[in-house]
Amino acid sequence: MIQRIVLAALGFCLPLGLIAGDLTTGVVEKTISNGSQSSLSRIHYAHYIVDESMPAYQRTVNEIVSIGVQISSEDDREGTYRVDRAYFQRVLDDLASRFREYIVSANDVNEAPWSLVDSTHIEDDVMLNDMSTNMIQLYRTHYEFTGGAHGNSWTSVTHVSKKTGKKLSVLGDIIVNEKEFVRIAEKYFRKQRKLGPKASLRKAGYDMIGDAFVISENVMFTDDSLVLIYNPYEIGPYVMGEIRVAIPLKDVEKIINTAAD
Repeated sequence: MIQRIVLAALGFCLPLGLIAGDLTTGVVEKTISNGSQSSLSRIHYAHYIVDESMPAYQRTVNEIVSIGVQISSEDDREGTYRVDRAYFQRVLDDLASRFREYIVSANDVNEAPWSLVDSTHIEDDVMLNDMSTNMIQLYRTHYEFTGGAHGNSWTSVTHVSKKTGKKLSVLGDIIVNEKEFVRIAEKYFRKQRKLGPKASLRKAGYDMIGDAFVISENVMFTDDSLVLIYNPYEIGPYVMGEIRVAIPLKDVEKIINTAAD
């Protein structure tokens, strides 16, 4: 079984002559073959140009990106913020090597070494209500296929504080009043999913905590909304696909931390 991997990055246009701290993007490719079959693996990467004096948040972002595309637990984790084009090329070389080992020894296609983040998007200067730019938002999508009826895909969103360089938690760091946020978010969830205010979530096919609405682990900011992203299988069967719930920022601005300290 040949795996197709795609890792796509936001299309930032940067001038030549990049310096430390600039966000850069690029692409590496490798064709993996097995007899008459072949598949092109491609990584569109995004990271900050490395320098010893780079801010802590840029190191954190680079580390998240590099760990996200590792496919072996034995990968060298030392200095993971030192990502560059050669790093991502080694990821594909390692994938090809592991595939060659797999086709010799494995009996089950589901043992194939397909475990890569397939999209890494970096959005710098996330716009909030006050147009502040206090955090970095990393948006990534993942697809893998190891045989069976269909492949699997999911999305993850990570936020990093520019002030501290630390990853931010959805509950606590970003959402500071969980009870009130759940009340507002459930209202929009029901409206967008065409469910009445008293309709049973469980009977409608949503696997939450009984009939209690739950907040997704992946929360994305847009210019005017806060979007909850539920991946396939997270709250419903695969056939439902990815579920997104957009909540106007104006409705939750008093119960979220836009300073992202």
